[in-house]
Amino acid sequence: MTNKESKEKKKEIKIDDNCIFSNENVNLGHQPEFDYVKAVSILCMTLDHTFIHYNGGYLFTAVEFVTNYLSAGSFMLLMGIGMKYTRNHDPNKYLVRGIVLLTMGQYFYLIRNCLPNLIAWWATGNKKFLSRSLLVLQTDILTFAGLAYLLIGLLKKFIISDKSILLISIIMNCASFPIYKLMKQPNNYLLSIFLGYFTVTKAEALFSLLGHFIYVAFGNWIGGFYTKIKNKDKFHNRILIFCAPIDFIFHYFRMKNKIPLVSEYASIVYYYISPGPDAIHRIMNIMVSISISYKIHKMLGKTPYIIYHFGKNLNQYYIITYVITMQFNTFLKATRGDKFTSEFKYTDLLGFFILFSAYFLIELNDKYIHFTITTLKNSNRNIVFAFIWIITIICVIYIYPKVDVYANGWNYYLYET
Repeated sequence: MTNKESKEKKKEIKIDDNCIFSNENVNLGHQPEFDYVKAVSILCMTLDHTFIHYNGGYLFTAVEFVTNYLSAGSFMLLMGIGMKYTRNHDPNKYLVRGIVLLTMGQYFYLIRNCLPNLIAWWATGNKKFLSRSLLVLQTDILTFAGLAYLLIGLLKKFIISDKSILLISIIMNCASFPIYKLMKQPNNYLLSIFLGYFTVTKAEALFSLLGHFIYVAFGNWIGGFYTKIKNKDKFHNRILIFCAPIDFIFHYFRMKNKIPLVSEYASIVYYYISPGPDAIHRIMNIMVSISISYKIHKMLGKTPYIIYHFGKNLNQYYIITYVITMQFNTFLKATRGDKFTSEFKYTDLLGFFILFSAYFLIELNDKYIHFTITTLKNSNRNIVFAFIWIITIICVIYIYPKVDVYANGWNYYLYET
C-alpha cells in the first residue's frame, strides 16, 4: 500500500468515526436514558395529580414547572420511539395494541371515576357525584394512546413512510386550533364526547388525537434514527448545543408575547390543543431531557434499580397512582365535604405515600402474583375485555338520563376550591 493510499484509508476511517449514524440498526436493546425521563415524569405526574385534586403542597411550584416542561407529551413521544424498538412491526399488531389500550382506558375510568362516584351519589344523594361518574367516557391519555396506535397501524397498512406520517401529524396539529374555533359545538353531550376523542370540544378533550398525535409521530420518526445511532455522545451533544438555547429563548418569548392564531400561553386551550409552536417547543424539551438523562446515566455508569423500575412499569404507575388519588378524593368529598380537600395540609406526604403504595403493589405483583389483564390468555382476555365494555355501556345508559350538568375540565369537574 502506497503512502497516498494509506492516507486516503485513514481519512475514510476518520470520516466514518465522526459520523453519528450508521446505515444499519446498531443502537438496539434497552435505552436507559428513556427510563430517567419516565421516572421524573412519573414522580411529577403523581405529585401534580395530588396537588390538583387536593391543596397544593410545598413542592407545588417545582412540580408544576417540571410537569409543564415535560408534559404528557413525554409519554407520547417515548411511546412513538418505543414503536421502533418492538420486535414485530406488523400493522395488525399496532391495531390490536390500540384496542387493548382503549379497553385498558375504559377499565381505568370505571375504577377511577365511575364506580366510586356512583357509590358516593347513592350514599349522599349529591348529583355532582353522579355527573362525575359519567367521566367513564373520558378522553384521557390511555384513550389517546389507543387511538394513536390504531392510526399508526392504519397508516402503516397503506405503506406510508415515517416521514409522511410526521407530515400528516403536523397538518393535523395545525388544523386543531382553527377547527376548535370554527366548529359549532354539538348540543348532544355524547356526540360531543365522541368528537372530543379527535378534536377539542366543550365536553371533555384532555388529549384529542388531532392536536397530540404529533408527539407519537415525531417519536416514531426519530426512533428510526435512534436505532441507527453509533455515536451517542456526539448525538446528544448536538441536541444540547442546538436545542437547549432555542428551547430557552422560545419559552421566554412565549411567556411574554401572544402568537397570532395560537391559544393563550398556559390557558386550558393551550393545554388541550398543544398548537404547532408549543408542540415543537415541548418536543425540544423532551429531547433535551433525554440528552441530559443520557449524560447522567453515563456519569453514574449504571441505571439505579428504582429508575429502571419506573421506566419498566410506566402504565402501572399511571393507573395505580391516579386511581388511589381519585378514589381517596371521592371518599373525602363524600364524607367530609368539598372544602376538606382544598384545605388539606399534608399534600406532599400524601403524594409520596401514593407513589410508595404503587411501588409496593407493583413489586408485590411482580414477585408473587404475576397478573395483569393483558397477560390473560386470548379467550379469557376477550371475555374480560367484553365485560369491561358491557359495564361501561350499562353505566352510561343508567347515568346519562339522570344528569343535567356535565363534569369536565372546562368547569373543573364541578369541584369547589
